[in-house]
Amino acid sequence: MTYICCSMEIQVIKHTNSQKTLQMEPLLPYLEIIDTEIKNTPFPDKTLYEPMEYILGLGGKRIRPVFTLLGAELSGIPAKDAVNQAVAVELFHNFSLMHDDIMDRSDIRRGSPTVHKKWDEPTAILSGDAMMVMAYQYLIKNSFDATTNIIKVFSKMAIEVCEGQMDDMSFENQIPSKDQYIEMIRQKTAVLIGASLQIGFLVGKDDPEAADRLYRAGVNWGLAFQIKDDYLDLYGDEKIGKKIGGDILSNKKTLLYIITREKASAEDLKTLDYWYNTNTFTQTQVSESEKINAVRGLFDKYNAAEESLTLAKFYFKKGNNLFNELVLPREPRKTILKLAEMLVERDL
Repeated sequence: MTYICCSMEIQVIKHTNSQKTLQMEPLLPYLEIIDTEIKNTPFPDKTLYEPMEYILGLGGKRIRPVFTLLGAELSGIPAKDAVNQAVAVELFHNFSLMHDDIMDRSDIRRGSPTVHKKWDEPTAILSGDAMMVMAYQYLIKNSFDATTNIIKVFSKMAIEVCEGQMDDMSFENQIPSKDQYIEMIRQKTAVLIGASLQIGFLVGKDDPEAADRLYRAGVNWGLAFQIKDDYLDLYGDEKIGKKIGGDILSNKKTLLYIITREKASAEDLKTLDYWYNTNTFTQTQVSESEKINAVRGLFDKYNAAEESLTLAKFYFKKGNNLFNELVLPREPRKTILKLAEMLVERDL
């Protein structure tokens, strides 16, 4: 057997400035709990498991499992008591990334080749499928009174993630409205953040009403996170581990695109459609930077970035309002609010 060695966000922190390190400091104990559990996860020496070790070893922010551990503390139990459920969340998240990368034809994930590029598509599909099964194994590893309810929450979330991904794919052949886009990212991204927090809380406390409010708070934070992620894809830094402007090169109709399209003049609409025609890029042999700069110029002209960030802050505040209505332990409460703030204020 081999064991996973994760780079983890702890290593990422070493390469950031001291202010960001200070912001991340309250999360380090939770990241270490997750890192230790993943490192001690045995994987058979078979090809099916190598991609799992690989993608988990690429690290990542570990936002979702940290929310699970913090949810457990909110319920009054030690974070480590929900470590299996936190790992389940991380396994599911990485399973979805494996499959998303195939569907999105992505070559890079966290600064390294995607699984289907390093191996091949059939291997990535099978390994991803096995990873999802392992997520359920971890979810029920330590059985307790709320296990059945947690399985229901997890399964509902998993279905919605698939529905969101299908909607995302359908946008390739249609122009979504702002509301349709928000619903898509709610399912594809935000419900996993909400469910992560809800599941951790349910491990320690049978309080469906409070758990549901935590879920809704997490979903709103998740919306803010994804909107900011779309922004960073174009206005961020190469340090995020992805090609800047990748969404434009893939003709993805993000919120920036939708806002611009709603405001654009007839002439600018023609220009936008020209660049988002999937055949135009290959037929004209234009450079990647030419396409990115042309589309970004249109986004800038119609203040799409500013409007997008304003909407991210709206959902962040909505999540805070839901969260603050609950009477919860002070320390994990402060840490969760800090983590939620980082989702919106981050520049990576």
